[in-house]
Amino acid sequence: MSGGRRPRRPRLAVIGSLNADLTLLVERLPGPGETVLSSAPGTVGFGGKGGNQAAAAAAFGADVTMIARVGDDDVGERICGDLRSRGVDVSQVRTTPGARSGGATIAVDPAGENLILVDPGANGALVPGDIDPGALDGAGAVLLQLEIPLATVAAAAAKASAPVVLNPAPAVPLGPDLLANVDVLVPNRTELALLAGAVPPSGLAATAALARKLRDGLDVVVTLGVDGALVVPGSGGPVTHIGSPAVQAVDATGAGDCFCGTLAVLLAEGVTLADAARISVAAAALSVTVAGARGLLPGRDQAEALASGLAATAVPG
Repeated sequence: MSGGRRPRRPRLAVIGSLNADLTLLVERLPGPGETVLSSAPGTVGFGGKGGNQAAAAAAFGADVTMIARVGDDDVGERICGDLRSRGVDVSQVRTTPGARSGGATIAVDPAGENLILVDPGANGALVPGDIDPGALDGAGAVLLQLEIPLATVAAAAAKASAPVVLNPAPAVPLGPDLLANVDVLVPNRTELALLAGAVPPSGLAATAALARKLRDGLDVVVTLGVDGALVVPGSGGPVTHIGSPAVQAVDATGAGDCFCGTLAVLLAEGVTLADAARISVAAAALSVTVAGARGLLPGRDQAEALASGLAATAVPG
């Protein structure tokens, strides 16, 4: 799409979590029972899978409505202010009286790998009744994750008339009723294995075979970190592996969220699943070059330019 006519700005509805993040740089990630001191002063930013994906989608050019809950504290006000400054509509973000806003503590090592602990706070109070069907009307896609109650995720998927993109993280078993309302599933290998009741697959063909066990007709895009992504069409079409570009990784926090936000925008525009995944791999790669879950949320031109050089390889399965 680079250099051509831009599609009309798509609308996206994101239902999910909002957090304040404390990020600590460490020389190594702690093991069980180990105390590790940070190597630099901690930094406070904003995150939550829902908020990160909404911010990424807005940066990529979508009109985004966020449906979520925050606490009645200063943190909640700042979370909403950050999203508002990024162009995200927060009119559907409700305040929960007497509750604290969600939070996360993130440790990041020199290679950019991370360890994340999440306190759900007000995110746990988001209920099915909070989802106004009118807020979903006109959306080109509805984007969901699992840092809010599962019943709320299921209700949102059932109410949506647009294609539903679900990032099943953090992974929990999903019932067939919820999966029946999902059009595109975006797990990593570990999440895929949990959903399929299997051990994490070791190769691309095995990953594709596992993805096809989840539900007939379900499109699955498996994120592979530095190895890119695997596109497994529900139609039974060819499986495609998209390699990731070489970048200098600083912080992998939020890379998967950047991928999902970008992917949902492109799918809302009618871009094919494989092409949407290719551009989203590039966007996620760019995002890890700056610290913080929202340190760098690339725009369309940046992502498309990097994606133009990415290889897509057919995989048996």
